Amino acid sequence: MFLFRRGALILPFLFIFTLGAVSPPMSGTAVEKYIQKKLKRNNKTLRINEKNLGDSGLAVLTQSPLVRSVTTLVLYKVNISDEGVRALAESPHLKNLEALYLEHNFITDRGVEILSNSITFSKLKILNLFYNQITDVGAKAIADSDILTQLVELNLNYNLIKGPGVIELTHSKKLLKLHNIQLAYNPIEKKGKQAWKRFQLMEGFKELHRKNQLTQVGEGLIGNFGVLVLLDFAFVSELETLDLRNNDLTDEAVIALSKSKKLEGLVSLNLSKNNITDVGAQALARSKNLKKLKKLNLNFNRIGDEGAKAIARSPRLANLESLKLGQNKIGTEGARALNESENLRNLIHPIFGFY
Repeated sequence: MFLFRRGALILPFLFIFTLGAVSPPMSGTAVEKYIQKKLKRNNKTLRINEKNLGDSGLAVLTQSPLVRSVTTLVLYKVNISDEGVRALAESPHLKNLEALYLEHNFITDRGVEILSNSITFSKLKILNLFYNQITDVGAKAIADSDILTQLVELNLNYNLIKGPGVIELTHSKKLLKLHNIQLAYNPIEKKGKQAWKRFQLMEGFKELHRKNQLTQVGEGLIGNFGVLVLLDFAFVSELETLDLRNNDLTDEAVIALSKSKKLEGLVSLNLSKNNITDVGAQALARSKNLKKLKKLNLNFNRIGDEGAKAIARSPRLANLESLKLGQNKIGTEGARALNESENLRNLIHPIFGFY
């Protein structure tokens, strides 16, 4: 009985304590004082985290001359909605904004449309809308914006985007500087996922090319899809060496590589530790685009006698100086064909050796 009464006393206390933990909305005066305090430390960056600012408090902030110097504005979990975004858009003092973080609020497509059409945000390079209520409609509004053309980074993680908006964003002709799109934890369907992955891969290839490191492209485990995207990359034709070892590639990727005229200058190709069969080996043997190839590494694949014989009979691989076929499924027949090949007379290393 004593235990029951003790519990009965504790429960109301917890309930009252929980209600009391929700802070009341900030008053206009409180907002002004808070801004002034924050900007004393750094007048370029204003961060407000987990305060009950609300739309009314944000309206006070946006009309304050104190924010004229602000280039980075962080409003994390401050209980704002589309009306708060409207207040930001109509502010006469936020023309210098370059980074805007509106994470974990209640912004919908309407707020995104307001944002996408306001000249206030014409200098934005970073826009973070993590954990809001944005759908494909809002994503499309950003993609079609004539205002947000300076965007470099966009975070739409944890929203409600399903696919069409992803395709619009990744194919936008307005957002030409956009290099980083974050869309994790959205209910994105297959076509949207492919469009996003393609965008990420292509941006990765561009970055490698800018750093003069395109030869390292295979280190990212790009898979079949990545190879197909790579072959659409304009600068792949500059490659003389392509290392795609251990990339979970199948014959699909090898056939695409074999058919690509962009690889006519390739001298070295490493396809070891993949899932290539006779079909892939035959595609390489038939290729008209790999005539300059001097090194071909196919160790640790699934190539059998038919693939080995196709390589042995190929006059198009006659320039090879190094051919590696160790740890495949090649038997006596395939090994004999390779050993007796008239087309592989330039080899200077054993075909089945590891070196």
